Amino acid sequence: MAVIYGKVEGPDDIRRINCIIRDEMLEVETPEQLTDLKKRSDYLCTLTYSPFWKKKFGSMVEELREVACEENRVTVRLANYIAKYKGWDKEYNPWGSENKTIEERLEEIPQQVMKEILESVVDLKLSPEILEELRRNFCEIRKAMVLADSEETLERLKKQGDLIVAITKLPDFRERFADIIDKIDELVEKEEGRNVKLANIIAQVKGWQVEFERWSENEVREDETLQQYVQRLLEEEQKAEQYIPTEAKYKEGKVLWLVYYHKGRNREYAKRLYFPGSAKDIEIEGPGEFENRFGRKVWGVRIRYKARVAPATIRIGGRVIHLPERWVERVKVVPLPKEAENIRLVEERPPVAYPIA
Repeated sequence: MAVIYGKVEGPDDIRRINCIIRDEMLEVETPEQLTDLKKRSDYLCTLTYSPFWKKKFGSMVEELREVACEENRVTVRLANYIAKYKGWDKEYNPWGSENKTIEERLEEIPQQVMKEILESVVDLKLSPEILEELRRNFCEIRKAMVLADSEETLERLKKQGDLIVAITKLPDFRERFADIIDKIDELVEKEEGRNVKLANIIAQVKGWQVEFERWSENEVREDETLQQYVQRLLEEEQKAEQYIPTEAKYKEGKVLWLVYYHKGRNREYAKRLYFPGSAKDIEIEGPGEFENRFGRKVWGVRIRYKARVAPATIRIGGRVIHLPERWVERVKVVPLPKEAENIRLVEERPPVAYPIA
């Protein structure tokens, strides 16, 4: 188990600790581990009534209590999601539900835990600031996921996480943080994995017909750069629009569906793929390991096709060069799980295609 409690100097530390508790809940293997983590969130609420914290924080203790109880409600909600997902006969209630006095609650806190909380010198805040900022954003997204009341809200929150991942891949971002880019990549990989795991747990418990995957460069359209992709998503986010590509946005293109059978889950899945309207001679290679257009090796299929390039005019000084229409071969690499079988492209939207396919 990771370090749960660190120095508490204000409300942000309460939020950090509950984020760590919720992340640990995603990894539990027994009901006892889940119950212990839930109690650790409860203890923070109880401590806001302790003489020690009242003396230490003075008037700030009221704000600490408000934040601790708010975070506790989210943490308890996740605990109940995990219990249902795991098939455990457990149901948890937020702090304060039981009819107990503060003195009784303080006595319930194990001495070892009390010592860990009150004497900890561990600073949970990451350094440099960009690492803390990235983690804070991912934590806020996961907190909102736990509270999501619709499939559409969950999908949009997942896309917000995808956007952060994509931003860290931008050349300008990587140049600015070149000295610590390895640490950033490591943090983002872990945080994205938690986002995907949590989103899928919630979707399954809620019975929503949706499955989430890690972000990949395949989300970037072939007619745009990574920078343009990020800018497009930022603009759509500012307009409070959910990023779900639709045929209407690409009137000059064509949509095909990559359907495959996942033998481990005994069901079919479908991914929506976009091609230029002129695409022809479309062929699938694989499955296997292929290098995508960003130079990364991924497991999946490679799709080759021919596309028409319209005539163009290039002006160099006072000279003009006319380029005729031509056909070029293009390649699209689509990541797939290694358990994928019976892979094929179809033109009609299959019944197994979910909104985020």
